[in-house]
Amino acid sequence: MNEFCIEWLKGADYAGVTVQSGTALKSKLMRYAESRPDEVKVIAENEDGSAYFHIPISYIKLSPPRKVSEEQRKAAGERFRRMWEEKKGVNYDE
Repeated sequence: MNEFCIEWLKGADYAGVTVQSGTALKSKLMRYAESRPDEVKVIAENEDGSAYFHIPISYIKLSPPRKVSEEQRKAAGERFRRMWEEKKGVNYDE
């Protein structure tokens, strides 16, 4: 399966979420199903690796992408490079 789907009925306590295999969302929902079994339930895990979950409607959030200026993008890139150098113990400026 190569699709993602969210469905819920008005007045329902949960939403049905279908996710494809190998996605970050599937991994996240699986972790939630383990850590919050009273809220997130794995309803079906298909042979192709896709899965169907029931989750609280309050978990669904839509938000537009953040607008970032070129200056902010460069500053974030520099912060990431510094963090990566510290993590690896390598200084690329030398």
